[in-house]
This record gives sequence, structure tokens and C-alpha cells, in this order.
Amino acid sequence: MVRILLFMLLLIFGTSMTYSQYSADTWLISPKISFADYSNTDSYDGYSISKIPPTSLFVERGINDYFSAGGFIGYNRDKYNNDTIPKNELRYSTFSTGAVGTIHYAHWIEALSGHKWFLGDFDFYVSGVAQLAFEKSTEKSAWNTETEAFENNKESDVRIRIRPIFGLRYFLTDRFSMLIEVGRGNPGMVTTGVSWSVGAGF
Repeated sequence: MVRILLFMLLLIFGTSMTYSQYSADTWLISPKISFADYSNTDSYDGYSISKIPPTSLFVERGINDYFSAGGFIGYNRDKYNNDTIPKNELRYSTFSTGAVGTIHYAHWIEALSGHKWFLGDFDFYVSGVAQLAFEKSTEKSAWNTETEAFENNKESDVRIRIRPIFGLRYFLTDRFSMLIEVGRGNPGMVTTGVSWSVGAGF
């Protein structure tokens, strides 16, 4: 499936203008949104639901033409209001931050092969992400079946995780690109977004 997607993208953009790839000494600023959530997964029939989808901001600086490193912040929240018991409100949120290191393969492939396969349009990359995730849940007037009473509950947890990201970035201009990623290094499993390249190399 990934090979088919890459082949189609190459066909679509193969005749496009030549733009700059990722390069050393540039800053990549990437706001992203993910299509998954890791909040409570119980059934919420009878609740009105509002969500802040998993969003994040990554900032990386190029160390050379093949590696970059930086940091990120991310957040998502789910809120549930009981339709018949107004005081019953449930909130689940995660704030995450951490460090990221990325290997950029397009330059590498071209250097090893001696050919400009991607015309500067594409950036293929794999990132390793060290996450510090602060998870919080708040339940107001939640029914406890054991005590048969309404209770207020608060819980918080901090998790440290090492997770991957596999990504494809397409440069529309020298400084602006679109991206698609998979991997739980992001707040969600499937992620899209954009990147601005700022600094040297332009």
C-alpha cells in the first residue's frame, strides 16, 4: 500500500518544478493534526461529546543534510456531558512534550545512487520521539455501581515513551511543504500537517 502511494505521488508530481529538499542548518516548523485519540474508550450513549483532536507542533533544526533534531508539544482532550444529569461531566486530556531526532533519506538515496531521483521535491524520513505524556482525567458526579453513589474522581499519570514516526514530506515551494505521517510518536496514529523551512539554504 505504501509503495503504491509513493508511486502515485511520483507520477502526479514527477513533472513539477524543482524545489529545495530538507537541508542542513534549516529550521523545520511543523504544525500537525492527528486522526486518532487515546482517551477513555467506554460507551458514551446519552452523552454530548466535544473533542479537541490530537494537535502538535514540532520544531527541528538540521544538523546536516541527513539528520535533524528538536522538540515538540502536543495536546488532545475529550469532554462528555450527560444529557439527563447536568452535573455529570467527564474530561480526559493528554499534554505531551519531548525530543525528536530524524533521519532524512532523500539526500542519502541520491548521494548513494548518484542520481537526482526526487528532483528536490520529496523528503522521506524516520523519527525517533522521546515522549513525556501528562494524562489527566476528571469525572464529576460519576455513578459508582459498587457504592451506589455519585462521586467526583480525579486521576493523573505521567508516562515516558519512545515511539517512531514514518513520514513523507512534499515541497510545494522552497519554504513550504505538506506532510503525512504514521506512527505513535505523534499524539495520534495517523497524522497530517505542513512544514515551513526557515534559515540557511535559501
